[in-house]
Amino acid sequence: MITYDLMLEKQYLLGADRFKVAANANETLCLHFHFDRHWRCFDSKAAVFRNAENRYFIIEIINDRAKIPWEMLTRVGEFDVSVLGYEKNKIITSDKVVVTVSESLLPEDYRTLGPSEELFGRFRQECTAQAYENFREEIEELKQINIADRLEYGEKLAEAEREKEEALNAKDDEIKLIENAHSAVVKEYKNTVAELESLIEEYREKAENWDLVDRAIQGKTLGNSALWHGGKEEYSLPMLNTSSIKSFAARHFDSNIREIGLDLTSVTSFNEIFLNKSSIRRLVLKNTQNIQTYDNLVCGCTSIRYLDLGDLSGCSCLTSLATDAVMLETVKFRNMCCVALMEDAFYNCSALKEIDGVFDMRTINDATYAFDYTPSLETVRFVEGTIAQPIAFAQSVSLTKESLMSIANGLSAGHPQTVTLSRYAVENAFPSEDERTAFLALIENEKGWELELQ
Repeated sequence: MITYDLMLEKQYLLGADRFKVAANANETLCLHFHFDRHWRCFDSKAAVFRNAENRYFIIEIINDRAKIPWEMLTRVGEFDVSVLGYEKNKIITSDKVVVTVSESLLPEDYRTLGPSEELFGRFRQECTAQAYENFREEIEELKQINIADRLEYGEKLAEAEREKEEALNAKDDEIKLIENAHSAVVKEYKNTVAELESLIEEYREKAENWDLVDRAIQGKTLGNSALWHGGKEEYSLPMLNTSSIKSFAARHFDSNIREIGLDLTSVTSFNEIFLNKSSIRRLVLKNTQNIQTYDNLVCGCTSIRYLDLGDLSGCSCLTSLATDAVMLETVKFRNMCCVALMEDAFYNCSALKEIDGVFDMRTINDATYAFDYTPSLETVRFVEGTIAQPIAFAQSVSLTKESLMSIANGLSAGHPQTVTLSRYAVENAFPSEDERTAFLALIENEKGWELELQ
């Protein structure tokens, strides 16, 4: 056992600056505390340890000694130590000191680590054992009662199953009698159902081609009123045919719209159309290849959950696209190739989980705060080598390994900037030190980018 000495003078803990400990030791390092007269009236003392992950361990001091928990020694750096003494309702504390942990070369396979026994953990175990002993007879009696109740309920359940089976058999017999008595009617109904299913299939095909709900919208000249009035109740227009309409404004849809699909064949600008409309849950846009800007499209839409932007091959601006859309879960797009501005695009989309599309960032001039405050984001993909501007995912703690690798591979080696990632996401996706080292080397060495972990 290796012992390191620390002095307690009044409330000051001294001596930590005179030694370092090596990482990955277990059950072999001990702190020896030398207490002055102010501490000797306290029969019970404990050492309080805190590691870099802000985990606390309270270890009882026995014969003025306490083992250093291995949890303090898992990484190179520092950990904190403090001491407390207690007697009835009196307690004395020391200040904290910092102990330095230097690197060792113990391979991970050779580490023999088990949970460190804490003072209060052992106390809870002893109390639990004592409580069980005190109430052993009552516990055994309750066990027997529980067994008897389970047997009784089992018999009742079996009886209920038998009665159910008999009822089902009787019902089947009754159904057969009715079918035999009314076979002609049944046959007629079956034919009718087949016809209806054929009709439904026909209308489904029309719906997929956006021909189901014309409502005299085609060719309509827009005035100052809403394009569609739904009364005072929320309403949905999942397949609205608007292929001939050349421009839209926010006033064209009232505040009760819940779900809408639009054909934007003739539209080039689609800005602020649903800005701050709090009722909309779902927005699907089709034939969008001519759209050039989507500024503030669903910004402030606090109820929207699904957004399909369609084809972005002609779009150059997504500024504040979905800022503060706090319930948005899924965004879908395809063919992004010439977007220049993405500032605040998904800022504060705190529920955003999946972005179904691939970001081609080679034309991006500004992506500031595009992904800030997206803690639920799991899936995001980039075209390899196209990110040439600073990019940040500091709060994106849920990113998958595949998404993190797509971000790293997306960085342009010829345009080194700063990429900010969540430390929690990286450590969770790459649990082993070798994996993390390889990932960090890809960003910092291969790509030449500066990495910030927050």
